[in-house]
Amino acid sequence: MTRLVRFSALSSLCAIALVFAVGALFRAQKTDMFQRELRIKVDSQLSLITTQIESDIRLRMTALNGLADSISTDTRNAEPVFDRLAPLIRARHADLLRISVAPQNQATLVSAHNPDEIDSIRQLRLDRFPAMRRAIERARKHAKPSIFGPVRLPSGHTAFEIFVPIYDEAGMPGRLWGVIESAMDADHLLRMARRYDSSDGQQQEAGAQAISVAIRDVSLNNRAQDPFFGHYAIFSDNPVTRVLDLHGGRWEMAATPQGGWAVPPPEAAMIDRLIAVSMAASGAVAFLVSMLVKDRRETRTRLERREREVLSLSQRLDFALSASGIGVWDLDPDTEIQTWDDRMYTLHGRSAQEGVISLQKFRKTLHADDVSPCLIALRQALLQEKDYRMEYRVVLPFGRLRHIRSFGAPHQDAAGRMKLIGISVDITDDVIKAEALRKAHAVAEARNHALAEANSLIEHNAYHDPLTALGNRRKLDRQLAEIAHTAGGLAGTALLHLDLDRFKQINDTHGHAAGDAMLIHTAQVLRQCVTSRDLVARIGGDEFVIVISPAPDRQALTALADEIVERMRQPHQHNGVTCRSGVSIGIALGGPMAQDAAALMINADVALYRAKQNGRNRVEVYTEALQSAVTVGKRMADEIMEGLERNEFVAWYQPQVDARSHRMVGAEVLIRWNHPRQGLLAPAAFLPVAEEIGVVPLIDAVALRRALTDQLHWATHNVTLPRLSVNVSARRLADPDLLDSLKAIDIPAGRMTFELVESIFLDESSQTVSANLEGLKALGIAIEIDDFGTGHTSILGLLRTKPNGLKIDRRLVMPILTEPSARRVLRSIVEIGRALDLTVTAEGVETLELAAMLAELGCTTLQGYVFSRPLPPDAFLQYMLDEKARRQLIVA
Repeated sequence: MTRLVRFSALSSLCAIALVFAVGALFRAQKTDMFQRELRIKVDSQLSLITTQIESDIRLRMTALNGLADSISTDTRNAEPVFDRLAPLIRARHADLLRISVAPQNQATLVSAHNPDEIDSIRQLRLDRFPAMRRAIERARKHAKPSIFGPVRLPSGHTAFEIFVPIYDEAGMPGRLWGVIESAMDADHLLRMARRYDSSDGQQQEAGAQAISVAIRDVSLNNRAQDPFFGHYAIFSDNPVTRVLDLHGGRWEMAATPQGGWAVPPPEAAMIDRLIAVSMAASGAVAFLVSMLVKDRRETRTRLERREREVLSLSQRLDFALSASGIGVWDLDPDTEIQTWDDRMYTLHGRSAQEGVISLQKFRKTLHADDVSPCLIALRQALLQEKDYRMEYRVVLPFGRLRHIRSFGAPHQDAAGRMKLIGISVDITDDVIKAEALRKAHAVAEARNHALAEANSLIEHNAYHDPLTALGNRRKLDRQLAEIAHTAGGLAGTALLHLDLDRFKQINDTHGHAAGDAMLIHTAQVLRQCVTSRDLVARIGGDEFVIVISPAPDRQALTALADEIVERMRQPHQHNGVTCRSGVSIGIALGGPMAQDAAALMINADVALYRAKQNGRNRVEVYTEALQSAVTVGKRMADEIMEGLERNEFVAWYQPQVDARSHRMVGAEVLIRWNHPRQGLLAPAAFLPVAEEIGVVPLIDAVALRRALTDQLHWATHNVTLPRLSVNVSARRLADPDLLDSLKAIDIPAGRMTFELVESIFLDESSQTVSANLEGLKALGIAIEIDDFGTGHTSILGLLRTKPNGLKIDRRLVMPILTEPSARRVLRSIVEIGRALDLTVTAEGVETLELAAMLAELGCTTLQGYVFSRPLPPDAFLQYMLDEKARRQLIVA
């Protein structure tokens, strides 16, 4: 009994599983069929909506076009024609909220649903907005009505604007007289969509599928905009779509079932209950039949029930196969005749009236290229009794192709005969999509390859100089960072900083093409002098850097730098022009003095600066001594800045006397620094550093300010100097704000002289310098060329600058007592001064004998230790008082 119960329970479970599997398959097929029918319904309703909207618009356009034709026959009588026809059109089409006629786009005749709007519409320009101008232009260009919108009317209605062109003569598009403008009520136009769309609370058509509808304009360069009807989410929910093409507009209409596509079939619950009931019944029946196996009547009943169930399932399966479009076939190996169901005939484009299909008929349906592979596969499946799987193409009428995927397996029927039974399904859409995907993949692969090449080129350009193909600043930084992250860091790394000498002169003299050629030549020289492991980079206009890691000893580095200097001295030919340049090199080594890349670059830059200071075309290595000098220079720079802030710079004065009478006629203002630790410092101790940090103009301004203050103090003692001379640096003279600053401090006219060093290159002065010189003369400030004869001033420069005097450097003055050639040179300078009516001042006069000689040669003013050393303000005041007492100084 236990064995029987176990067998019955197992049978019951098998029956339940089978029923569940078949029921699930049936339910899936039912759901798929329901979805197809649902999409057909939605498409049908959307088609009805689209047709209705298009019909409404075209009817209104036709009516308005008739009005335009009537007016165009006699445009001079447009008003009576409009008054007669416009009300009739509006009466027939109540959704036309207004109609207006606009000659030259100016509304003059208006018929509106609301009479209050007529006055506000009349005399309006219809082309006042860009969108309206474009719509009118389309209507004119194509001689057809044009529509755009929706727009919001002042009355609160939402409407679509229709523009119809009017010509002086019908059929003459080239002679536009005006346009007809009409506002079509959007709510009335879209009433058909609302009739089926219940999402906004509207009652849909009886018996119609409840759908959600959205409409958007895609006419602007085929770009989709937000929908003007319905919700934008409908377009992303796999909707049924249709496109409505109107002149002047292209609308995309989309629809989905109300509630989405995931709506289950109405009979889903019933199917689920039926499956559940069937499973329970099958289990129970199987259990009972097993228990009552000895009873033939119950056995017969059970068998009949199972037969009915099988028949029902077979019918359902057939229905499911029919709904899915899958065709069923079998092939008799003896006769080579196939038996098809109706769907197989449909798939292969043949009629079911043809009856059985032989292999000869079958091969006629196939594409010529697929006949042989398909038949070979069939015969192999029959002979070897193995599964059959094949994809082939069927040639349909008019040459269309259909792709079929067919599966088959050997099966032995009740009579023991072997047959091949299988199914076939249409995979045309899948093949088309797969081919499109393959092409897209190929395009994507090609684009990815091009992108990779472009990225590689971009990366190369990002790290290389386009002119010389050397590395650039970014590559240098990356290389130093990589070296710094190694185990040894920058220790053992050498950096050579190179700067071309006279490169600007090459550019200015021979042009930028020659300059570029020199840069390329330099890059070639540097590459030839280093190994492939070393980095050569161009980091500025004429600046280069070489990174060597690991670096050789200092002697080898110096030898390499000397070789580069020597090779760069050699002339370089460019387009028949000989270009000569040089190079200065600063060398820095990584280690205790440079533990990071920034310090290494700074050290090399300092060494380069020292090389240029020492005469260019040189090599300097950054050493502890140089580091100490840099530290001292930086300390000095900081102390200069602090000294300026604490007013530590003071003015001293050295008298200037008449060469004949030795009476004091003025004084030169000399700057001194009361250093808090080192005491009083002369300019030679701090001016070089001051020039490096660019504060010489500030020191010049301090000297001038101190001199003016001391003059006021001296005036309280009834002492007035005829003239004070103040040194002015080249940078201060090139200051655009110089004149404004001088006007603000009220300098007495005719009593101040600015001494300009000859190295200012007066021959090549800028416009700012020239303007400042003229402005100084206008302020009553005399101009004197200091250190004349030691610099670059030419006679032409003197003629152009027109100074008031020349000051001869002490190096030309001292040897005139012993060297006749020196006297001749000095006499020549005096003669130049006389010829240009300039005063000539000789400085460095240390003996009375020298003073007498200078007076004899023609100098007008003398300055030197023989008369007085530089004095502080109070001592100089006492000197002037004594001089006044002795000589009875005449105040100018």
